[in-house]
Amino acid sequence: MQINIWGLTLDGDSLTESQKKYIEFLPKDVPSVEWVWAEMDRVWDECGLDNKKPFSEQDIGSFYGHPVWIMNGLFTEIDPASIGHRKAIASYYRDRDILKIADYGGGSGVLAEQVVLGHKNASVDIVEPYASDFFIKKLSAYPTVNFVSDYGHTNYDCVIAQDVLEHVENPIETAYKMSCHVKEGGYVIFANCFYPVIKCHLPSTFYLRHTFRYFMKKMGLVFVERMPGAEHALVYQKKDDLSLEKALNSAPKMKVLGTFLNKIIPIASKIKRLFN
Repeated sequence: MQINIWGLTLDGDSLTESQKKYIEFLPKDVPSVEWVWAEMDRVWDECGLDNKKPFSEQDIGSFYGHPVWIMNGLFTEIDPASIGHRKAIASYYRDRDILKIADYGGGSGVLAEQVVLGHKNASVDIVEPYASDFFIKKLSAYPTVNFVSDYGHTNYDCVIAQDVLEHVENPIETAYKMSCHVKEGGYVIFANCFYPVIKCHLPSTFYLRHTFRYFMKKMGLVFVERMPGAEHALVYQKKDDLSLEKALNSAPKMKVLGTFLNKIIPIASKIKRLFN
């Protein structure tokens, strides 16, 4: 059984009945990114979640296991900006012959597919605690792509987290764990969005909007560049031993500074525009 949505043909047999019903509910025409965000917020509210309360007090799995993430993955596959970013990252890997990759929180596998399509010798572990059977079956055509619940190696050439750290309660610790699984001389890529775009972006992480690079420097990562073609992605290299303690020592002061910068920088930008 095939299901057609937004120009994509899905294998209906790999979907549960509840997933099929949800996909049938989706708009027939490709929606805007604003609609996608609003729909994710609707499901967040439907699950009764609060982004200011600890996850331990909530059923966060009901949200990250919801079919809304299948919708999000399908949208990522056809949205020009989203697929463009992933193609740029895949090209970055290919040009530097980066072969062993871990994609933390890589859910739908859109990035992994782009990587192995353009780089035949590359392999990707999608480290995904809420992996969907639909996407696992969809990516099964690529033998060098694997869904895993945790990192399979400590010597990856690169670990990437794209639109992930703003979803977790401990982003600095998560960044540290990512980096520990990269070999010396390898790369760590963070594509963060510490903004209140959708409700599953945790306000407790927003202080990192302008301070994230400071923490990574204190941890011991060396900033390389912004990703060409995906400027929101920051590329770091692991050259020395890492220290989570050094990164966290100044966290209380940096949270205050980060919160202040979030307020003052937009005001300063508006004033600058008035004089230009």
